[in-house]
Amino acid sequence: MKENILNVIKKLPKRSRDKFYEKLREKALIRTRARLVESRVDINTLSDEDLEIIIADEEDKLIGEYKTKGLLALLALLGISWI
Repeated sequence: MKENILNVIKKLPKRSRDKFYEKLREKALIRTRARLVESRVDINTLSDEDLEIIIADEEDKLIGEYKTKGLLALLALLGISWI
């Protein structure tokens, strides 16, 4: 299903795609900062590679959440209960 979402995003006009990825990156950065604060890690002690890995992980989590929310919305639209 993740591939389906990515395929749909790839079919969007370039401007819309860029806007989506920009917003996704912003949310991932906010979550990364929160994650580092929770674990009491100083951002300055991490290398650029380490930060990029953490941010990429947060982006993957966000895409997974979008996928799940899309599935739940579809089930609700069809009148199917998750429980």
